[in-house]
Amino acid sequence: MQPRLKILSDPELLKIDQASRALLKEVGTYVPHEESLEIFHQAGANVDPKTKVVKIGDRLINQTLSMCSSCVRLYDRKSDEPLLIGGDRVYFGTVGIATNVLDFKTNEYRQVVCEDLKDIIRLSDVLEPPDFILVPGTPTDVPSAIVDVIETKFLLMNTRKHFIAEAQNRENTKKNIAMAVEIAGSLEALQKKPFFSTLVCLTSPLTLREDATELIIESVQLGLPLFIESGPMCGGTSPATLASTLVMANAELLSSFVLAKAVNPEVPLIYASWARILDMRAATCSHGGPEFPLLRMATTQLGKYYGLPSGGGGILADTKSIDVQLGMEKLGTGLLPALAETNMVVGMGLFADENAISLETLIIDYEITGWIRRVMAGIEVSDATTDLAPFIEVGAGGSDFVSLKHTRDNFRKEMYIPTIMDRGFLALDKDPETRTMRKRAREYFGKVMGTYSPPELPDDIESRLDAIINR
Repeated sequence: MQPRLKILSDPELLKIDQASRALLKEVGTYVPHEESLEIFHQAGANVDPKTKVVKIGDRLINQTLSMCSSCVRLYDRKSDEPLLIGGDRVYFGTVGIATNVLDFKTNEYRQVVCEDLKDIIRLSDVLEPPDFILVPGTPTDVPSAIVDVIETKFLLMNTRKHFIAEAQNRENTKKNIAMAVEIAGSLEALQKKPFFSTLVCLTSPLTLREDATELIIESVQLGLPLFIESGPMCGGTSPATLASTLVMANAELLSSFVLAKAVNPEVPLIYASWARILDMRAATCSHGGPEFPLLRMATTQLGKYYGLPSGGGGILADTKSIDVQLGMEKLGTGLLPALAETNMVVGMGLFADENAISLETLIIDYEITGWIRRVMAGIEVSDATTDLAPFIEVGAGGSDFVSLKHTRDNFRKEMYIPTIMDRGFLALDKDPETRTMRKRAREYFGKVMGTYSPPELPDDIESRLDAIINR
């Protein structure tokens, strides 16, 4: 049996759904974008042109949900087999848009530059998982107006995996798509097998910003998938109960889905959340506390309640160091969403309240996700796994089972074999500081990067992508 967890009962899910619908109908969503207001109006929402508040009724919500798919196919550039996002499938990916990096060589924090982003993308390309890559860092050595399209260029040139790109506005969304078309060969080829998605971050409380609505409209017109996430902070940008935070996050996502499906009923959408708490002592978001995975489990259940593919944050940590707290927080925030069957658990490599990334943490997270996947596989109880043959071979009072063919045939299937975790005998003559997981991660980095090879691309592709960025 494979272990799975639920945090909400069916009556509780219904109550949150009903409260979200009431919130959208009675309070509404602020939409400061004329084109979007007209789309909502044409779809049947109640639009107040003066206050720019859109109120959405049950009929429109139900109509929107009926157009959504329970499975979204995300392609890459190395095979014809897509990631099937939905159901009980769980994938792990990077995240970030971090502006700081813990330097691999100096062990000091500094700002992310382009070479750091390339290194993280290349490492993400060779490790399995990540199964996909959400742009993991924001380089500070390029103009801020085009940093998002430069990130996309680096992703296109340094990984074959499916990636989730960010864009600041409609113009940069168009540039991202144009660069992807250069790689795909044609818009039709990209639409048939989209190897990138666009990230849409919603604003709490109950606001659809102009840039977010432009991203939605531009992408869905072409039928390209969207990873839409809502990230209210309990006690900050949402009321100070976890349940009310769920109500608002759900309402914000539903309103964005209504807009997207009103433009293109066929567009693939992923229901994602970054709902978290505001730490009342530090006045910062907490991503490593128990509330974060609780909220992720709940939003995953809400996605399943509507029959939607789900995603959201996980494998995250608040700690500023690669220490015991990092392992504790990352395992907790990764395991619980995975057991709830969050389809896309996003957070590998990130720590320090989402402000920093490092090569070591990405490798440590690779190890953590392997540990989690073994737990998710559960224990197989069958005729084959309970066969008495090995007992008969060893006999009562026998010595051990190490030398049996049964052991050789089964141990790799049954047991998690770590890559960088420390197992074995205690060497009392060794300095414990020389045996830290971080040092082992550094050593593994050199080993695994020897297997990296860049995607096969035309010789002039960089100049063609630069021409799109600079136009």
